[in-house]
Amino acid sequence: MTKNVEVDNSKVLARLKKLAEGLEGAPKLMGEIGSFLVASMLKRTSQGLDVEGIPFDAYSVPYAKFRESIDLPTDKVDLFFTGQMLEKLTYEETGKQVKLFFTNTPRRGYKGGKEKVSNSELAFYNNETREFFAISSEEEKTILEMVEDYVRDLLRK
Repeated sequence: MTKNVEVDNSKVLARLKKLAEGLEGAPKLMGEIGSFLVASMLKRTSQGLDVEGIPFDAYSVPYAKFRESIDLPTDKVDLFFTGQMLEKLTYEETGKQVKLFFTNTPRRGYKGGKEKVSNSELAFYNNETREFFAISSEEEKTILEMVEDYVRDLLRK
């Protein structure tokens, strides 16, 4: 014998619709993620560590001599030589994504030359040898926790 049971799923559908709307328009969450990533990248980079927390490769011998000649330390790699590149690290958020980037304001070459090098180009070349512009596995976990908290809050409403 079979028994049919009817369930009013209107409340479930209403909650799912509200959740979908909340996820679609989440610029606050994306802004929090962007801010977290910028701060995290700047912190580890200032400590001379790559995306996974490994110390950056040492300076080349010629560049280490150049830094010594102008009384800069060489024991820890410092991507803040002028500060121009990393101070231009920023983000934009929408309800669906966050984009991290370096504003492309032209700057003088770090060796004082007359050529213009954009901050994004400098970041690209620095990142090839010392990966700092990336998301670590720990940062990824934190972002997932931020998203889970956000969804939990939406479901409570």
